Amino acid sequence: MVTPLVLKLASVVDLAPADITALETLGGSRRHCAAGQVLVEPGERVTAAVLLHRGWAFRHRTLSDGRRQVINFDLPGDLCDPTVFVTPHAGYSMQALTDLSYSLVKAEEVLDLVTRSPRIGAAFWWAEAHEEAIIRAHLVAVGRMSAYERVAYLLWELWTRLRVVGHADGKGFELPAGQDLIADAAGLSYVHVSRMLRRLDREGLVRRKQKHWRVLDAGRLRALVQISDAIDFAPLARRIQDRLSR
Repeated sequence: MVTPLVLKLASVVDLAPADITALETLGGSRRHCAAGQVLVEPGERVTAAVLLHRGWAFRHRTLSDGRRQVINFDLPGDLCDPTVFVTPHAGYSMQALTDLSYSLVKAEEVLDLVTRSPRIGAAFWWAEAHEEAIIRAHLVAVGRMSAYERVAYLLWELWTRLRVVGHADGKGFELPAGQDLIADAAGLSYVHVSRMLRRLDREGLVRRKQKHWRVLDAGRLRALVQISDAIDFAPLARRIQDRLSR
């Protein structure tokens, strides 16, 4: 079975069989933890990045008075957070949102991979550029978008990312995060998020049934959140593939 990481990177470059084998064994043996377990504490010295195979996690910062900001949701196929290779003290908490299967990846493993395979190196570069673009877009959403647009943006972002790794289709996706986490990611109150979700349903954009979210009108949803290639990032992927094909 193809791993989420391979699916993610193969969406950018044509991976050779040897590349796929190397990526599937990256990080060695798999570890497991239950939902709610904390994987990384703020200030903790971290010597390896977490490669998610199954399940969701999230990174966040909590202020002294208990206010929490979700920085990012970590999905299958994500290498979280490769900045630990150069800044080993974590500036965030990382917690399992669901039961997880993951591996710990050392910097030396990644350096060895990208040295041996320019295609893997290019794909990792794309993945990091993509995450940075997502964080920039998230900053704009939280800083300048209306509450309605923020919630819509978050749903669009997660749907787009999940489709790349085969965990969503063109109609919708599963979202294990409750309204409290959506609120902390969007910088809103629980009550405000609830109102915005009802409005998205009422206006025919998305509809929720328990943990499943159905996208009713992708075109209008995309237009609402003013998504550009900063999130889809298709142009950079095409440029990488064109360069490697020369």
